Amino acid sequence: MEKGEIAAKLVDVGAIKFGSFTMKSGRTSPYYIDLRVLPSHPDVLMMVGRAIAEMIASAGIKIDRLCGIPLAGISIATATSIESNIPAVYTRKEPTIYRELVASLRKMAPEVFNSEEMPAAEKLIGIIEEMGGSKSHGIKRLVDGELRAGDRIGIIDDVVTNAASKLEARELVLAEAEKRGIDVESKETFVLIDRQEGGMEALEKEGMRLFAVMTAKEMADALKSKGKITGEQYGSITEYLSKWE
Repeated sequence: MEKGEIAAKLVDVGAIKFGSFTMKSGRTSPYYIDLRVLPSHPDVLMMVGRAIAEMIASAGIKIDRLCGIPLAGISIATATSIESNIPAVYTRKEPTIYRELVASLRKMAPEVFNSEEMPAAEKLIGIIEEMGGSKSHGIKRLVDGELRAGDRIGIIDDVVTNAASKLEARELVLAEAEKRGIDVESKETFVLIDRQEGGMEALEKEGMRLFAVMTAKEMADALKSKGKITGEQYGSITEYLSKWE
């Protein structure tokens, strides 16, 4: 499938925006990708699913199951599953939320939460940790869907920036498999767009391979050739990407 056609459609439905956006890292980006809007545009969602399915097929790797990451990755995994006939599962969001909450509580007031005079606070943290899956009881599932022994599971998401969410998803998949008493493996991540901000390198360091339908540079090139962005917007994107070269 032609990358430019996909990129142009994403702009048309508002899934790619241009301007000045503050990212989670604190960096200011001249573009923003929000594929959470795709379920409102099923034709574009299926186009994305088809592109990722074709990429998986061309990679020559037998993937037994796809695993979508909340939120955008779930709809994309479903579309890819329909196009490829590969079964899909998805990770739950709650474990990561609870872990972040515990970390925030301890960071905000370590003297309080480490104090013997505040046993209720420590008890609260214990409850939250259990709910977040750091102990074997708590949330009953870290992954929803069927897993089978020996499965090779491909992580599916919309974009990759710093790889943190992909590594978290793999951790949850492996932990869930262990809870179910089976062995699975997860060594590949499939996304639509690689933002080229170190995500590929971060994944490789942890033993995972990244496959992307297009890079941010390829996206920008395609949009420029189709007249979807101005020369100034194109220059802003390429200048931004040059920071990671």
